[in-house]
Amino acid sequence: MKALLLALIPTLAFASLSPFESTVAGISIANTHEVIPGILRGSQPLKKVSELKDYGIDEVIIFKSQTKTEVDEQLVALKDLSIKSHHIPFKWKGLESPQVACEQIVKALQIIRRAQKANRTVFFHCTVGEDRTGMLAGLLRMEADGLSTEAAWKDEMCANGYADGNHKKPRHVSSAIHQELTPLFFALAAKVEAGETLSMKSCEGIAPQAVSRTCKK
Repeated sequence: MKALLLALIPTLAFASLSPFESTVAGISIANTHEVIPGILRGSQPLKKVSELKDYGIDEVIIFKSQTKTEVDEQLVALKDLSIKSHHIPFKWKGLESPQVACEQIVKALQIIRRAQKANRTVFFHCTVGEDRTGMLAGLLRMEADGLSTEAAWKDEMCANGYADGNHKKPRHVSSAIHQELTPLFFALAAKVEAGETLSMKSCEGIAPQAVSRTCKK
């Protein structure tokens, strides 16, 4: 039993922390970066949620499934701070189906698009702010900045810890990310590169193909 607990320590430590520091002044939440003007990505804020209010964040997208009570607690904290919240229970593995996962990504993008039109600021995050958050950020930059798939992959996703872009991430976690999320990213990125604005229709019948890509240099 003791050996099992010791083996789990790296995974448990990884589960809530990212080694990537914030690049946004006034926010110390790990792996926080401005993706496009007014739209920030990062790790889950935990007890630092008040920093989002102080910064001027209007809306938060919790882009993760709940593991204990952390999502419920954050929803209460955001409500107390008068920050509008959106919970999209996106998984990092064990996806219900590619179509359901795609629809959840589209829902997040639609929230961001509406916020932009209303001149409202948004912070979106998963747990560590690297994988689910990274994929959403990559697709957002492709739509908003016209980035190529390769540029989004290298400069937004891998550079901020996606899968094995974080060398401290347990191998079994990176492998699961590459098995399920990476093919979905490339399938959706192909649609964006073709000039499509991702919508619920984009998800109909989507069937991601396995890809051999890593973030290792």
